[in-house]
Amino acid sequence: MISAFLSKLLTTRQASFTEEGIEIFDLNFNMQPLLSLVRFQNETNDGEKMGKLGYFISESIITHFKKRFAIEEKKMTNLWTNIFDISGFGKVEVVDVTKERTILKLDKSNFAKLYMENYGIQKQPVCHLLGGIFKNFVEKTNGSKVDVKETSCIAMGNRVCTFELKTIK
Repeated sequence: MISAFLSKLLTTRQASFTEEGIEIFDLNFNMQPLLSLVRFQNETNDGEKMGKLGYFISESIITHFKKRFAIEEKKMTNLWTNIFDISGFGKVEVVDVTKERTILKLDKSNFAKLYMENYGIQKQPVCHLLGGIFKNFVEKTNGSKVDVKETSCIAMGNRVCTFELKTIK
């Protein structure tokens, strides 16, 4: 089933899927199997680089939308979460926001599910790519640098993936 947000993008011609590419709000996107990212992370065994990739993904989206819509980064939450929700990673929920920390939850992290299906139950969280995406998003919307920590992960057998982003003082 197509999401209401994606349906609206398509009917208002703000998103297009053609032989030439995929564009959402005039920003080029690509499509690849999520399993390729899971396998790449497992092969490289470098969570830091996967986090950096996620950071750059989020940064490019936020920078483009900031220019395209002339909106402040702090007011971008709804647009960003809608784009994230149609990305294929899962649906993000903002659980708690204070000046010191933000808690985000994914109850259907497709990345973590695929990781566990292919490599079994993990001893440590595996969603480094998502952590990087969330890190950039929270830094841009709250204006402060943050540290990100995945505190629960579906790939570890938890029910949800939870991320705690603490403001660096």
